[in-house]
Amino acid sequence: MRQKLVLWFLLVLTGLVIGFILQYSRLQRVQEELSASTKQLGSCKSSQQLAQLRDTTTMMYLEVVQKNYGKAGEYSGEVFDQAQRIASSTEDPALRNLLREALVTRDQITADLAKGDPAALSEIQRLLSNLEQTAKY
Repeated sequence: MRQKLVLWFLLVLTGLVIGFILQYSRLQRVQEELSASTKQLGSCKSSQQLAQLRDTTTMMYLEVVQKNYGKAGEYSGEVFDQAQRIASSTEDPALRNLLREALVTRDQITADLAKGDPAALSEIQRLLSNLEQTAKY
């Protein structure tokens, strides 16, 4: 009788250990999948933010082409605020450097737009071109 009890105890214990090992391996696999999904979500979020920045810069460019400098100035504020937010939150050093370079032109573009100077067009065009090239990668 005692041998049967020990045998049943060992079988139950073995079943619990095997169940634990199976659940642990499943947990590890699910955590890896979650980590990969989180990275992919971060990448998509970054791409979406960059696309939104590019769209706003395009709107600023179009307003300058139409000589609507007041509206272009409003878009300018949005563009540089978005660039600042993205630069501070991104982990991509190339993108961060690009956005910091763009932020250097903030004062010049803003001043040109405030004066209604068409010279702002070339700076905005260069900024838009750089954003387009970055978005392709």
